[in-house]
Amino acid sequence: MKKLNIAFVWHFHQPNYQRNYTDDFLLPYSRLHASKDYLDMLLRIEKFDNIKLNFNFSPVLLNALEKYLDGAKDLHLKLLLKDKLEKEDKIFILNNYFDLNYKNMVLKSPYFTELFNKRANAKNLDVDIFSDTQYFDIMANYTLLWIDEFFVKDYPILKNLYEKQKGYSLEDRKKIYEIQLDIIKRILVEYKNYQKRGKIEVSTSPYYHPVMPLLLSFQGKEIKNFENLPQKTSFKNDAKLQIEFAKEKYRKIFETQPRGMWLSELCVCNATADILGKFGFKWTILDEGILSKSIKKEFMRDFEGNLENPYNLTINYLKKSKNPINILFADSFFSNLINFGYGNYDSKIAANDLYEKIKIIQSKIQNSPRKSHIVTIALDGENCWETYQNDGAEFLDTLYGLINDDDTLETVLISDYIESNPPEIIENIKGGSWINRNFDLWIGEKTKNLAWLYLKSVSDDLEKYAQKKQKTIKNNKQKQEFEKIYSQAKREILIAQGSDWYWWYGEPNESKNDDIFDYLFRSHLINVYEIIGLEVPKYLFNPLVDIQNRNLRNPLKNITPSLTCDIEDKNKEWKNAGYIFIPDGPSANISSLIKNIYFGKDDKNLYFRFILNRNSTKISRENIQNQIAIYFALDNEKYKSTIRYVNKNDNFYPILKNHFSYEVRFCFNLNYISRLFFNRAIQNNLWCQTLSKDSKVVYKDVIELKIPRQDLNCLDKPVSFCIIDSTNELINDVYAQDVLIEL
Repeated sequence: MKKLNIAFVWHFHQPNYQRNYTDDFLLPYSRLHASKDYLDMLLRIEKFDNIKLNFNFSPVLLNALEKYLDGAKDLHLKLLLKDKLEKEDKIFILNNYFDLNYKNMVLKSPYFTELFNKRANAKNLDVDIFSDTQYFDIMANYTLLWIDEFFVKDYPILKNLYEKQKGYSLEDRKKIYEIQLDIIKRILVEYKNYQKRGKIEVSTSPYYHPVMPLLLSFQGKEIKNFENLPQKTSFKNDAKLQIEFAKEKYRKIFETQPRGMWLSELCVCNATADILGKFGFKWTILDEGILSKSIKKEFMRDFEGNLENPYNLTINYLKKSKNPINILFADSFFSNLINFGYGNYDSKIAANDLYEKIKIIQSKIQNSPRKSHIVTIALDGENCWETYQNDGAEFLDTLYGLINDDDTLETVLISDYIESNPPEIIENIKGGSWINRNFDLWIGEKTKNLAWLYLKSVSDDLEKYAQKKQKTIKNNKQKQEFEKIYSQAKREILIAQGSDWYWWYGEPNESKNDDIFDYLFRSHLINVYEIIGLEVPKYLFNPLVDIQNRNLRNPLKNITPSLTCDIEDKNKEWKNAGYIFIPDGPSANISSLIKNIYFGKDDKNLYFRFILNRNSTKISRENIQNQIAIYFALDNEKYKSTIRYVNKNDNFYPILKNHFSYEVRFCFNLNYISRLFFNRAIQNNLWCQTLSKDSKVVYKDVIELKIPRQDLNCLDKPVSFCIIDSTNELINDVYAQDVLIEL
C-alpha cells in the first residue's frame, strides 16, 4: 500500500490581556491554558517513536508566558494568593470563578460541584452565600481543575491537592501557583529540546495576531458593509513589523530561524503570501476553502464526510511569484470534527473514526500518479479539549497509537516533507480565511468597522506627531528619546491590530468578556496618546459595544406576508418583520440547522420565516427528520408545562427554566415537510394534542408559517416565545438563549 503522510499542526494563541505593557493581566487564560494544554500536548508523544508533530505559537502568547516567569500576575491569581478577602473580591469570585465545562471539569470535584450548583441555583445571589473558607476553596478547585492530570507523575503533591477538595490553606494555594509556574517554565525549554531532537517543528505567527490581508488593504476583500470604515487604509509597514518582530522573538527563544508561518486565522491574499516569501519563510498553512476558491473546484464529500476525490487536497503546492512560498491546505472537515464534533463522543471511538477516515483517503490515492500524498490536520490546539474526556488524553493517545503502529502511515514535519516532495504550482491565491472563505468575522459589520476607524484615526495621529517631532530633533540624544517614545506608541498600535478585538466586536460572535475586550482595545489606543503626551480624544472613553445588546430586532410594524417562500423577498413582505440573527460561528457550517429567523404578526395571525443553513449536514441528508418547535408563553393561562425535550449536552440555557402554554412543531428534511402539530399545556406539567384549522406551513427554499392567534388564545393578549431545534427529540439549539422574545 502506498504510504500516506500526515501533518498535524496544533496552533496555540491567546491575545494580549494587559491594559499596558507593564500591567498585570486582566484575564488568566494564558496561564490557565499553559497548565492544561501546551506542555502535555508535547510530552505525550514521547511514548510514540514514530509520531512527529508540528506546533505553532503566536509570539504574543510566548511573550505572556515569559512575563509570568518574570513575576507578572493576573487578577484571578492575585485573589488566589490573598489571605483575606474583601466584599469586592467575593463579587469578583462569584462572577469569574465558575466559567468551566461542567461535565468534564466541574464534576471532577464533588465539593466544587456542590458549590457550583449552589451558586447556579441561588435565587438571590449575595456574597454571603459562601463563607470565606469556601471562597478560598472555590479559587483553589477552579485553578486545580485547569491543571492537566498528566502532571501528577511530575508533581506528586498534585494528587493530594486534587483529593483535598476543601479547606485549602494559603500555603496550599501558593503551591498550586508554584506548580503552574514551573509548568510554564518547562514549556519553552521542552519545545526547544524536542525541536532540536527532530520530533517536532515549531512555526511562528505575525506577532500580535493581526489579520494580515486587512492590514495590507481593504481593497478587493469583498467587504459586506463599508459603514464606519475609513476611506483609505494601508498598514503595510505595520504588517512587515508584525513579521519582523515575530522572527526576532522566535530566534531569541529557539535560537534558529523559523521556517513556517501560521497566518492569523489562516487569513490570506496574494499580497500576504508574497510577503511571507520575501521574509524568507518556506511554508504556510491555508484552509481547503481557499484552495477550492483558487482552483475553482469544490471538494465533494459523501454523507459521512469522506472526500470523493482527495487528490487536490492531499498534495503540496508552491505559490508562484518572485518570492515563492510552499503551501499545504488543511482538511477542514477533520479540523471541524476535532474542534466541534468528537468531544461529544467516547474518545476512543472518536479516535478510531478519525483513523478510519484517514485510511479511506489512503485507499483512494493508491492509483495516483504522484509518489507521495499528505493529509494536513491543522487547528486550534487548546480550546477544544475542555469538551473531551480527560482533556483529550484518551483521544490523542488512541489516535497517535493507531498511526504509530501503522507502517503505511507516517507523521511528518512540514519542512522535511516540502524539501523532499516536488510541489504542484498554484498561480493565484484567492483571499479569505478558514471561516466561510471570507473576512466577515473581522470586518464589514458596523461595530467591527468602527474599531477599524478608531485604529486608523489613532494611527494617523501618531504619524502626524512623528513627522512634527522629527523636524525639531537637534541632536542624537533627542533622536534616541524620540525613537524610544515612538516605538512604545507604535507597539500599542500593533497590539490594537490583533484579530481578537475585531472577532468579538459586533455580530455574530459573543464572549462572556466582551466588555473587557472592548476596554482593552480602547486602552491600547488611549495608551498611544499618553505615551506621546497628547490629549486623549473623548470618543475613546466610550465603549464601542453594549454588552446587553442582543442579536434581535423587534418587528417594526404589523406584517401580513403571503407565504410564497420567495427567498429574496422581492415584494418586501418581511421587510418590517422582527428577526433573530443567529451567529455564523466556526461550527455553524456543520451543526446549525437555521441561519436566520424572521417573525411578526397582524390582528389574526403570527408569522415565522426560517432561512435554513444549507451548509448543515442535517439539511443535506434525506434520511434525517429535522424538527423545529416553537414554545409560546401566555401570562394568564391556567396551565403551563416545561419543554418536553432532553438536553443534548451540559450547556444550560436560562430560557429552559420557563413554563409554556402552547407548543407548535413541524418536521422536515431535504424534500419533505410535515403539517404543523399543536400541543397545549394541561395539568401536572403535561401536554395535550390540539388542532388548528387555519394554520399553514410552506416549504421551498425557505420555510414560512402562519399560526392563527385564536389557536394560541392570544387574539388580544401579548405572547412570548422561544424556538428550539428539536431534531432527534433533543434540544440542539435554542433561540433566543437568555430571555423569551415578546410580541
